Amino acid sequence: MSPRRPAASPAEPFLALLRSPTTGGPLTWAEPYVLTDGESLWPCLDGIPYLRTGRDLLRARTIDAIRAGDLDRALALLLCDRKDDTVPAADPVSALAVAAGATTAKAAMDGLGYGGLAPYFLHRWCQPTYLSGLALLDAHVPTGATLFEIGCGAGHLLRTWTDRSGPAIGSDLVFSHLWLARTFCAPTAHLVCFDAEGAFPLADGAAGAALSHDSFHYFRDKQHVLAELLRVSGTGPVLLGHVHNASRDNYSAGHPLPTDAYLAALSPDRCYDDEVLTDAALQERTPAPVRGEELRDAAALAFACRTSGDAAVPGRLTGVVPGRPLRLNPLLTDTGPRWPDEKFAREFTDGWPYLRDLTRPPRATLAAGRAGLAGSDPDVDSFARRRVLLDLPESWL
Repeated sequence: MSPRRPAASPAEPFLALLRSPTTGGPLTWAEPYVLTDGESLWPCLDGIPYLRTGRDLLRARTIDAIRAGDLDRALALLLCDRKDDTVPAADPVSALAVAAGATTAKAAMDGLGYGGLAPYFLHRWCQPTYLSGLALLDAHVPTGATLFEIGCGAGHLLRTWTDRSGPAIGSDLVFSHLWLARTFCAPTAHLVCFDAEGAFPLADGAAGAALSHDSFHYFRDKQHVLAELLRVSGTGPVLLGHVHNASRDNYSAGHPLPTDAYLAALSPDRCYDDEVLTDAALQERTPAPVRGEELRDAAALAFACRTSGDAAVPGRLTGVVPGRPLRLNPLLTDTGPRWPDEKFAREFTDGWPYLRDLTRPPRATLAAGRAGLAGSDPDVDSFARRRVLLDLPESWL
């Protein structure tokens, strides 16, 4: 678990960019671990402001626990919060144990009852949708820009961006997703919990680029979300990745639109088949955009708005980091890949030989990867490109 820090020190540089989700005014410290807009109080634990509206009772109970000096119980209350009532609540006793000392991301997800979401988060590092997000960023966001990601989940893309490019701001509706990001995945990213159906509690131009990846089809009011992404990113690009096409079968729920409806609503500068982005990541090349009308049969789409495409740097985010130790993909066993469940296998391996045909590398290559020879050993780099060897967070599994 992340160490307890003074309330002001981790979030103070970020605080000036935050706005109240109810008044639109600035937020200041009311007391340790509690922010105020002058009218309401908002908990801020592990440097993550909880600005989700419609949760008045939860906020009050959390602040009561903070004032009683029981920070673990306060954190456990927020960790139990779900996106809505369709998701079973976490067990409070297990959540308290997670808050008090979960040592790995996997243990935390198990303790919080993530169920089928856990395999998606744990193995995202090799999924086609993760790779397509990296390729989209590679193509359109310049190095050093502050990236804002809505619906960032456990912070996979934020980790790569902060590690290799620049600052990042991540948001999600679910506090525990952000806590996983803070504790195990992207510790230097600025994080904030809020509901995207309302005004985003961030200042105009808080970031230099904005991303919604594998999340845009979930939003009911897409025009509102797009307008807020454009506002928050100032004059920078807005990227919408892995957007589900309502004309094709999809594995996830949400509110997808057909291709023509997306084109009419977004007026994007660049359009991509999401599969082309994944291929570009695997081959470390620049993805080729297409005319939007050519994407009517694509299962998932990607769009770049307010961009010239001048930032393309193939492999900037998808290649190896020289000297970084790599570990064997945890999906691999001595006899080949073992999938967490049938849904995972259908969703992520159909049509993707690099996953379906995962094979263990020679022992010497595996040892070289562990020893940090990425970037200097061609065999290590080849297996890393195919996601056999992975750059995993230290306390992930």
